[in-house]
Amino acid sequence: MTERTAPPSETAHAVVTEQVAAFNAHDLERFLATYAQDTVVVGVTPAPIVGKDALRAFYGPRLATGDVHCTIDASVTYGERWVVAREIVTTSNGSGETIATFEVLDGVITRASMLKA
Repeated sequence: MTERTAPPSETAHAVVTEQVAAFNAHDLERFLATYAQDTVVVGVTPAPIVGKDALRAFYGPRLATGDVHCTIDASVTYGERWVVAREIVTTSNGSGETIATFEVLDGVITRASMLKA
């Protein structure tokens, strides 16, 4: 008998939801587990963040402070692998709106693009 798995679009949404939950828990390892080894994240820094090691270097200190929180107040899944979300990221310095696009393949985020509103 074949085991049924979630449709890819549900999986993509679940991965992004887990990524945000890990971010809010300030759990770096759990957060990194949602990303591919060769992931590319653009729009957070002037140059793209390429790979998990670079992602760890960037997000490690931020999550360690415990001063960040992300809320997704709207999201849409397109096709089998794209999730577009409107995020509100809050720190002690205030909050900002971001439009985030995530590409999810094989259960991990392979590319993320952040556009500050």
